[in-house]
Formats: sequence, structure tokens, C-alpha cells
Amino acid sequence: MKQKSIYDSIKQKMGRPSKEEILEGDTLPVLFKLAWPMMIASLLQTAHNLIDTIWLGRLPSPENTLSVGAISVAWPFVFLLLSVEIGLGIAGIAMISQHTGAKKYEEAYHDTGQLFAMFLVLSTVLGILGYFIAEDFLNMLTQEGDLVPYATAYLQIIFLGFPLLMIIAAFSFSLRAWGDTITPMWVMGIAVIINIVLDPIFIFGFGPIEGMGIRGAALATVIARGVGTAIAVYLLYSHKVDIKLKLWHLKPDLNKIKKFLRIGIPATLARMEESFGFVLLTGLLAMLPMQEQILAAYGIGGRIINITFIFLSGMMMAVSTMVGQALGADKKERAVTVTNKAMLVSILFMSIVSMILVVFRYPIMRFFIVDEPLVVEIGARFLAILAIGGPFFAIYESVTGALNGSGHAGQQFGLSLLRLWGLRIPMILILAFAFAMNSTGAWLAIGFSNVITGIVSYWLYKKGWWKEKVIDKEPPSLDKLKKRFKRRFAKG
Repeated sequence: MKQKSIYDSIKQKMGRPSKEEILEGDTLPVLFKLAWPMMIASLLQTAHNLIDTIWLGRLPSPENTLSVGAISVAWPFVFLLLSVEIGLGIAGIAMISQHTGAKKYEEAYHDTGQLFAMFLVLSTVLGILGYFIAEDFLNMLTQEGDLVPYATAYLQIIFLGFPLLMIIAAFSFSLRAWGDTITPMWVMGIAVIINIVLDPIFIFGFGPIEGMGIRGAALATVIARGVGTAIAVYLLYSHKVDIKLKLWHLKPDLNKIKKFLRIGIPATLARMEESFGFVLLTGLLAMLPMQEQILAAYGIGGRIINITFIFLSGMMMAVSTMVGQALGADKKERAVTVTNKAMLVSILFMSIVSMILVVFRYPIMRFFIVDEPLVVEIGARFLAILAIGGPFFAIYESVTGALNGSGHAGQQFGLSLLRLWGLRIPMILILAFAFAMNSTGAWLAIGFSNVITGIVSYWLYKKGWWKEKVIDKEPPSLDKLKKRFKRRFAKG
């Protein structure tokens, strides 16, 4: 009898579900087993971002203000380029999870190799592109000229290390699709801890290392992700994880690449339009009266809400894994059961959170900012109004998880487009500007866009179009899609 490795023993003790549990086990326990490591990874990343800001904020004035502001200006540009990688990652989740559910493990390994190859090529190209256009893009994005040199210095180092950042992302997408969320948590945790340790050393200097300010923060991030990437590559090629990657899996396979792109392009477009949408939303808020107080309230309120969304994000990623594997195994009812239960739990969680935010909105705001009663008042109103849409946003996230697992990224793109560009931004223009409701109108637009999108998401989910797996057939042509939609809408 083969003796269990230390790695296998740790995974078993920490509750990682087996492939049999994912396909046949009690739904809620399996969901939580998959979700909690991803929640921890998100919390670690959030903690790193906060500590990064704290260290930069301790630089001498005015370098501290310019460095902290530069990070805020720089990251929307990074997220924009990351959209391409994330879109392909979602395609990877669909294909790897469905092949795993179908017990076509060699195909899942091949999918993983293709995902890594595409990430490596694209991250190299985007890194070079980002390095050279960063300064021009930042000059278009902000009128604060003093911030641009700091943000450019930060971005150029980040983009030079872009392949290292993306390989660790490909590793996380692949293992999560397979059903192993604990290993990516550990690898990401190690990278984040190294990043936190290196931050003050490179920012302020230590011993022979001279302080580099904001460049040091970027260098610490690249080095830490590089260590994480080295660990990830070692685990994959030494067969220490369940996915057994070999060099020939990286050889380009045009058929697989074509399928990756057909799933990944809509997912990429969804992330890109979200990036542009949130940049525009922030710009609109900056045009309102008392913009400084409104932006401060929006920033604080957004951070508070994002902390609660860590739970939803973990559940959404767990749903995508379980739905993908269930559809791959031709267990459509299992996919429906998983999504239904995740949706109910998420709605319950967000209902409780919403009540807490409404009741304690003033103390929560005062905890983050003092001696600014106007910011507290505007932020408290933001939390109260946004709480209305909390349970509906839970529906949207649950449906998104099902669509990601099934590979129907086009439907998710449509929902995302509706939420931001079809509802939120037009409603802000109408309520905040045309009706002169200012920040209250903007908060109502954000809240009700979540409500309406949640309702539409549930309608789309109940139609069941998402239950068709994508691994066994090519996506239909545009003409076939038009005919299919006409038939379905004709049936009501």
C-alpha cells in the first residue's frame, strides 16, 4: 500500500474535498471547504495592500502623499491589462474543471499547459507594452502632474515583473478548477508574507540596501511574486500537486487555443468594461459639488463593502469549480443544486451584513475617519443605500460563478454590461446630475443597479441556458446563436 506523502496528509487534515466529494458529497460542506482558502487568500492580499499603503504613508512629506496617491492612480491601468489574463483564467476554470469532472485528466493537464503558455506569452507582451506606454496613459488619466513620475516609476517595475505576477495567477486558476484551493492559498500566503517583510526594507532601506521609496514597494511585490512563481512551477513539474504538468503540454495546440479564446474574449471584455466603467464612475463623482468629501466617503465605504464581498467572491469561485466539474460529469442537476444552495447562503449572509451596515453605519464610518462630520454623513448614507442591493448582489455573484464554471462567459459579459453601462452610469447621470440629487442620487444609482441586475441574473439563471458544457463541442457561430435566441424568446 502506497504511503501518503506529508503534502497529502496536510491537505486531508485541512479539509480539502476529494473529486468524489465535489461530484457527490454534501453540497454546503464541500462549498465551504473549497471557499474558505480563497477567502483567506483574498484577506491576505487585502492586508498586504493596506500595509503597503501604511508604509508608503510613513515616507517624508510630500513623498508620502504622492506615493500613496500614485498607487491609487496606477492600479486601474494594471487592472485594465490584467483583464486579458483574467478572461483566459476564467476560460481555464471552465475547461479544466469540466475535463476533470469528465475524468479526462490528461485533457485537464493539457488545458493547464496551454493556459500557462498563453499567460507567459501575453504577460510578456503586455508587460513590455505597459512599460513603454505607462507615462502617456497616466498623463491622460490624471490632471495631477506631480503624481505621474511616482506612478510611472512604480508601474514600470511592476510591468517588468508582469510574467512573474501572471504565472502564479495561472497556477491558482488551474488548481482551483481541479478542486485544490488550499495549495494556491499557501503559495499566495507565502508570497504575501515575503512582500510584507520586504516592503519596509526596500522602501526605507536596511543595511547595505538603500531606500527606494515607491520603487521599493514595486520591487518587493515583484520579488515576492517571483518566489511564489518558483514554488508554483516546482510543485507542478515535480508532481507534488494533482495536476501533472509536462513540457509538451506547453506546446501550442491551435484547437485548444481557439476554444480558450472563444470563452475568454467575452470574459476579458467584461473585465475591461468594468475597469473603464469604474474609472468613469469615479470621474463622475469628482464632478459633483463637495467632490473631496464625496470621494473620501466613497473610498471608505467601498473598502468596507469590499471586505464583505470577500465571502461572496470565495463562494463564487467555489461554485465555478463545482459547477464545472458537475457539468463535465453530465450531472446537470448537481450543478443546479450547488448554485441554488450557494445562492441561498450568500443571500442570507448579505442580508445580515446589510442590516449591520444600516444599524451601525455611523460608528463604522467614524472608525475610519474622525473630525470630518460631512464625510461621515455622506458615507453613512452610502452604506445604508448600498445595503438595499446587498442580497441582490449575492444573486449576481452566484450566477456569475455558475456561468464561469459552465464557460458561458458571454452571458456574464451581458450581465456586467447591464449593471455598469446599462444601469449604473446612466442612472447616476439622471439622478445625481439631471435631478440634482448629488451624492444621494449616485448612491441610489449604485444600489438600484445591483437590485435590477440581481433580478435579471436570476431570470437568466432560471432559463437554464448556462447548463450546456463547452468541452465537447465548438461554440456556435453567430448565425446559430441568433436563431437559438429567436426560438427561445418565441417560446417565452
